[in-house]
Amino acid sequence: MRNTVRIGAVCFQEYSGDYLEFIDLAHELELSWVELKYEPPICLKKGSGKYTEIKNKAAELGIGLSLHAPFVGLNIASVDEGERRTSFNRIKESLLAASKMGIHYATIHGGHLKSQKYSDANWKRSQELNIISLKELVSFGSDIGVTLCLENGNSFKRKFLKLALHPGEMKYIRNEVGTGLRYTVDFGHAMYFSLDPSYLVSELGRDNVELTHLHSNYQLNDTHNPLGEGYLFLDKIIDRYVCEEWNFPLSIEMKSEADLKKSVKFLYAYLLEKGYKKYGTIDNGRKFL
Repeated sequence: MRNTVRIGAVCFQEYSGDYLEFIDLAHELELSWVELKYEPPICLKKGSGKYTEIKNKAAELGIGLSLHAPFVGLNIASVDEGERRTSFNRIKESLLAASKMGIHYATIHGGHLKSQKYSDANWKRSQELNIISLKELVSFGSDIGVTLCLENGNSFKRKFLKLALHPGEMKYIRNEVGTGLRYTVDFGHAMYFSLDPSYLVSELGRDNVELTHLHSNYQLNDTHNPLGEGYLFLDKIIDRYVCEEWNFPLSIEMKSEADLKKSVKFLYAYLLEKGYKKYGTIDNGRKFL
């Protein structure tokens, strides 16, 4: 049984710096993975557009990279064709950026139907368009070396009827789109169903999961609380990670640098208590805490 855990962080769009600076922060925190969120304002900053430099810096520091495709204000399952096409093109743009940074995995959100537009016909059409969009995007990504990973959404907002929430629905989507579509498991989102969301990995199939997001909440809103603040059974996730020999990164997804550092400290303390180790910047020979 392996007793090492790969820890990373999602670069939030509110971060004061750019992608290059976030990679430096991840190195300072001894993380081994970064997921770059392709959302403004951070994706528009000068340093965030230096794709070759980003690729080289991450490689030099031993940090793996993934990309989070944009989703704010977008909807690949919109029954409004103009909105769907705008969303589609924006995501294609992000995948091209990922390819230039040497990134091979990109998280993508499923589409949704606005509650105010609900009808049986619209719901069926939205489901169909979600599949159509994902098929095209998976094909586009494959052509440029980027694999799309469908993220489980959260159910805390009632104004949207989302199309990738529970594992059965996610497996149905993948069955329709094809096995080229992989998964990103967001443990914080899955707390809508359980305080121990680790079950989602085995439910989706460990070999089908490439990325994860890690955060907590109080099961009322998708607040992205720091680890240790909320109801998340973090111990269940970490213990299963070790026992089942997961090898994908656990990327802490916060909305501030302070919360990220707090979460990293909390998680490292737990690993130390359990006698587990982290990958960290293992290629550089740095020691675990």
